Amino acid sequence: MSRYVFIVGMGMALLLFAAQPQAQGPALEFSAEAVQMAPDKQLRTARMYVGHERVRKEYTDNGQQVIEIVDWGRGRVILLMPEQKTYMESSTAEQTQILPRRAGEDTNPCLSMPSLQCRYLGQETLSGRSVDKWEMLAQRDGITERSLHWIDPQRQMPLRQILPDGRLTELTLLGQQTLNGRQVEHWEQSSSLPDGEVQRVSQWYDPQLQIAIREELPGGYFRELRNIVVALQPAQLFEVPAGYQRLERPARALGGAGENTSTVAAPP
Repeated sequence: MSRYVFIVGMGMALLLFAAQPQAQGPALEFSAEAVQMAPDKQLRTARMYVGHERVRKEYTDNGQQVIEIVDWGRGRVILLMPEQKTYMESSTAEQTQILPRRAGEDTNPCLSMPSLQCRYLGQETLSGRSVDKWEMLAQRDGITERSLHWIDPQRQMPLRQILPDGRLTELTLLGQQTLNGRQVEHWEQSSSLPDGEVQRVSQWYDPQLQIAIREELPGGYFRELRNIVVALQPAQLFEVPAGYQRLERPARALGGAGENTSTVAAPP
């Protein structure tokens, strides 16, 4: 699946992904349990708190509690180690994290990605929906890569993409469902590779939150948000607690529960 962040994930991959437009972030503040099942059948979980332009996730890594905070409003990423009462901080730019947009906002996929160039090609109709067509240009190793994206302005997600490697991805709405007590849209993404192989991914998009709350990939991999509670999140959740000492050395690469799980995002 195209890595649109999820807004962020348990592994903070808000996942923008090579020369692809970005999906929207959540429309409401909420808390949830993020669950990921990898092909090795190991279940990973994290607790997530999503505020306005801020996300906090809590998980255990190698037996130690870890807290990560992404604050797009202030342009920073914070890693807290509660047992040591220490923290490290970096910029969101260093993490290649870009603030997601919400449905109804300007659909220009290059707004927050100045290294890319986007050209609006007009409106077209896909599966009965009016979409905005964009051309995206990216420079890689001195070569200009071109891709095309048909973006649903209501959901801020691409319904069709032609990527530089020749891959074609398309999203199809399969219907309405109830998932974990929430009314969602079931979408399927098909990716046609240049060699003729077709890969399929399912996502369940929550129109109220404006993100997908479940994603299923080939190989037995899935990720999901459960026990969602829509409510304003306390501001102190996204701050460094008093008494913590700042460490200047770079954070080590995290593994375990927080490494690969994402907050589920809108269909790519």
